[in-house]
Amino acid sequence: MSKRTRIIVIVTLIAAVAAGAVFLYVRRGKSSYETEVVSRGDVVEQVSVTGSITPVSKISLQPEASGKIVDIAVKEGDQVKTGDLLVKIDSRDVESRIASQRAAVDGARAMLRQLQEGATPEELKVASAAVDTARAQLDAAVSAKDSATTTLANANDNLANARLKADTLLQSRLYSLVLDFDEAVTVSTDVINHLTDQLFTGSDFLSFTSSDSQAESDAVSTRMTAKAALPSVSTAAASAKAANTVAAAAAAYADIVNGLKTAKTHADACAKVLNYAVGLSSTTLASYQLNVSTAQNSLNAAISKLNADKNNLDLQQRLNETDIKAAEISRDNAQAALVSAGHGIDTSRSALDQAQANYELKKTGSRQETIDAQKAQVASAEAALSGLMTELSKRSITAPFDAIVTNIPVELGETVQPGKTVAVLNTKDHFEIVSNVSEVDIARVAVGQPVNITLDAFSSSEKWTGKVISIQPAEKVVEGVIFYETKIVFNEDDPRLKSGMTANLDIETSRKDGVLRIPLRGLKEKPGRKYVEVLSGGKVAEKDIVTGLESNDFVEVKSGLNEGEAVVIATNGK
Repeated sequence: MSKRTRIIVIVTLIAAVAAGAVFLYVRRGKSSYETEVVSRGDVVEQVSVTGSITPVSKISLQPEASGKIVDIAVKEGDQVKTGDLLVKIDSRDVESRIASQRAAVDGARAMLRQLQEGATPEELKVASAAVDTARAQLDAAVSAKDSATTTLANANDNLANARLKADTLLQSRLYSLVLDFDEAVTVSTDVINHLTDQLFTGSDFLSFTSSDSQAESDAVSTRMTAKAALPSVSTAAASAKAANTVAAAAAAYADIVNGLKTAKTHADACAKVLNYAVGLSSTTLASYQLNVSTAQNSLNAAISKLNADKNNLDLQQRLNETDIKAAEISRDNAQAALVSAGHGIDTSRSALDQAQANYELKKTGSRQETIDAQKAQVASAEAALSGLMTELSKRSITAPFDAIVTNIPVELGETVQPGKTVAVLNTKDHFEIVSNVSEVDIARVAVGQPVNITLDAFSSSEKWTGKVISIQPAEKVVEGVIFYETKIVFNEDDPRLKSGMTANLDIETSRKDGVLRIPLRGLKEKPGRKYVEVLSGGKVAEKDIVTGLESNDFVEVKSGLNEGEAVVIATNGK
């Protein structure tokens, strides 16, 4: 028998003893106790989420050119073959340039023929007129570039104004938040030092008698915690005001809201202990209760106001990003238009040079080197036409492989930019699972962690395994809650799997084998303390413990207990 097998047998025997102890009741007075023994075993921490099966081979198609969508040739669910048209972008501008360039090719070829054949008086006249036309076109191209330069200057001004406006609005939101930080400091200080102060002596003990010892203990302990938190609230508010940055305000926000919540816990404890006050006159009790109620309302209002301020600040940041991005796109478009205008000048100047050269050649006659040069002009014009044909092909988005269309996230008439997804295709073979993990759990999830999987489409007894393969660094917000897209891959393929099936995932985030553990039900907590009740010789005693990893069922015990001790997990009155 291997060492690992012996350990498993021992752990199994201990677990059996623990199970037998579950129904052990030791009577004492009118109470009996349900216990379990401290044992050794595994503690597995898991994050449980749901997800959806999706094909591994998925491709999002984006155009290489910008423009308006004029045709959507498929719909979601269609099966397509390699080369099938999916989406067409308006190509009239390119087609116009192609027509113009074809004319240029024809002209270059015609000129080559004329050079080879010689010119007539009528051809000389036509060539002279072509020079005048080309010169006029060059003037128009220069004017178009001047106009594009002005448009770019305006776009740069608009971008600067958008950034200035965004900064002004953000500063306004930031100012409101920081201003309410000061109010929060005042409220929390007033609650501790004025509104609840009369309930306590100078040593922070209750100034009256209470019939509920637990309520009295809570009121005293929460006061100590709340008073201790006051300096951090003031410090955080001062730091935020001094830094006057969004990052500093966000950091201070967490400390201040925690301080307010600590003060609120104390005010709630004060309200509760007043319900059990003994010996106070009705007038004094009413006065205390009014002050505590005022404290609770003030703290609730301050917390609500800070939450609203923080939400407004976050929203303003997102709006600023949108506005600035729109202004940057306009600036980029203006820059592209200016570059295009520059190319127009180059094309027009080349056309003028060609027209002048053609006229001169017709006057002087053609030498062999001139004919060879014109042949080169023909080749250059044909190359430019080929480039435009390539540009035209970019306006048609086609299927790169046989697939199923799963999404067409655009509409007819919509203007798209390079990088905008216009079609999503899936293959029919391998699958993965896409899940949204909340920000509360994502810090515990890492690439490579094992995952246990069940599917709603099959019996719960059928299980699959997999592992985490990627976690998106950017968040996604769903109904105000932040999630992070996480992908899990199956360890083995299964022909029964289909896209869209719902998967139930248990991601193993941490594990400790063969550690000392107790049922989670047996763990008790008080501020600054974790303990258990241990039954020994018919008597129950409290023992402080240090804990480690927790699962849904067990908690690791690092110190404070010995294996075999009986821990109380429930008390039953008889």
